[in-house]
Formats: sequence, structure tokens, C-alpha cells
Amino acid sequence: MPTIKDVAKLAGVSTATVSRAMMNPEKVSEKTRLKVEAAVAECGFSPNVIARNLRRSESKTIVVIVPDISNMFFANIVRGIQRVALKNAYKVLLGDSIHTVEQAKAYMDLVRSKQADGIISLTAELPAEVRQGSELPMVMACEYFPGFPVPTVRIDNRGSASRAVDYLLDIGHRSIGCITGPMENPICIDRKAGYQDSLQKINIAVDEQAFEDGDFSFHSGYSAFRRLQQHFNMTALFCFNDMMALGAMKAAIELGIKVPQQLSIVGFDDLLFAEYTDPGLTTVRQPQEEIGITAANTLVKVLQGGKANQDTIIPTQLLVRGSCVSPSK
Repeated sequence: MPTIKDVAKLAGVSTATVSRAMMNPEKVSEKTRLKVEAAVAECGFSPNVIARNLRRSESKTIVVIVPDISNMFFANIVRGIQRVALKNAYKVLLGDSIHTVEQAKAYMDLVRSKQADGIISLTAELPAEVRQGSELPMVMACEYFPGFPVPTVRIDNRGSASRAVDYLLDIGHRSIGCITGPMENPICIDRKAGYQDSLQKINIAVDEQAFEDGDFSFHSGYSAFRRLQQHFNMTALFCFNDMMALGAMKAAIELGIKVPQQLSIVGFDDLLFAEYTDPGLTTVRQPQEEIGITAANTLVKVLQGGKANQDTIIPTQLLVRGSCVSPSK
């Protein structure tokens, strides 16, 4: 099996230069780098990554914690993370916390035991000691806590929700129901505040009867709409994610309520199916892959000792499709 000495001899450089060319190519000239790469290819040399990482106390592994692996919202975020990880020679370990603090802690312990280098958390369900201040290399993405002292990559949930409700108000709706997520979650608190902001701007009183809680799943949207329509007369509905919006749409159709003629529906996220439902779902687009890429770049910067932005806000976009019309129509 070829060794680093064989590469050095073939390239006509020292073993230290070979090591620099492979690990820190920016520290050698392009001519030297190309010579080393050619020698590596000719020899068929493969560095002992495990031994190297042990010497450096690195695992070259990033843990990504999701609250629910069945929620398709996270797929493109993880894809963005993986794209950056591969580019920087990191592996991605995906952990499903199943909405439990205990499972999230188990994945975080992989970093404490040096089996992983850093964490990207897509869940807000974290141990209290971590929320009070984490010593671990960590980035929060999507979810966040006010004042949490780790870099965060997120959207403006309050402004994005307000933009969606403003649109419904602009086309004439005045009775707008709302299916929320779990209201202990900061993003849900912000989205509800955005809903309230829009109504208050045009002096419409916020009716607490307009709200039903869901858990971001299809079924919770379905059941929440069935409960909501029993006590709140609405011409439009704003849901805190697309999965609940689709569940609500199914319930409405089963109840003989025509979408959008009798009920306009707006979701949040712009998942793949949103464009292909009938009618297409009007929704707030979160650039999921961009969120993942930004979060991973931020963590890599932290792991390399750089200074990362503490709060990065990614812009959203309201996509108007066929699920909304003016109530007069």
C-alpha cells in the first residue's frame, strides 16, 4: 500500500509539503499542488482519515437534529446542509428527535463525546441547560429562541405571516380563521402576532374564536378545521404550514365547502405538493435549501474558529395560486 513518503518521492517534495497540499492547499503554490495531486493519483494513495482526525480531535461529522423526520419540510434543508458538508469534507448524521428533549440531548451528547464536531438544530425542543447557553459548536436553523447565544438562521416569521394575511385582507376577506402550530413554539408565537398585526392595522378586532391549534401534520389540519368551522364563520383560512393547509382543504371539501369559491386558503412553506394540489395552494415560500446551505456554512465557520453572524434572516416570498379568490366572487 502506497504511503505519503511514496507520494513525496514521486512529486519531488517533502512529506510535510504533501501533507500541506492535501490538507491546506491554499498554503502551497498551484504548481506544487498539481504535482502532489498527480503523484497521489499515480500512486493510488489514500490518507488515513481516521488517524488524522483522531490526532486533530475531529470526527468530520455534523449532527443535524430534526423534530419529525416524516415532515417533508426538512428534506430540502437537509439537502442544503449536506451539499455544504460534502464540499468541506464533513459527513452528516441525521437525528430524529421525535419531538422529545431526551432524544435531542442524546444526539447532542455525540458532540460532547467527540463523536461529532458540531450540531445544526432544526428543533426548538432542546434541553433547558442548552437553551440557557450552550458550550457546544451549534447553529439553530428555522427554529430560534430570543436571546439564545448561538448563531441562528431563520426567516421573519411575524412579517411573513402578516404579508399572507394582508393579501387576504386586500382581496376583501374580513373573517379569517387560523390554524396554528404548537403555541409554546417561538415561530408560532411570531406567526400569530403577524396575523394579529394585519387585522389591527385596519382596525379589525382579533377574535380568539378564530384560532385552532395543530401540530404541523396533515391530520391536525384536517381535525382543527372541522373543529374551527363549528364555531367560527370564515371566508378565508390561514394555516401555519402547508401540510395543515392541505389537511384543512380535504376537510372543507368533505364538508361540501368549495375551495376557493366559499373558502380561500393560505399555507406556509411552499412544499412540493403546494403547486400541484387542485387548486394550487397560495403559500409563503421559505427557501428551504438556502436555509440549509446558510446554516451549514455558518457552522463550518464556527468549527474553523471564524466569527459567524449571530442572526441571519432569509427573505420569504408570497406565492399566489388558485386557492384564494375575493369573497365577492
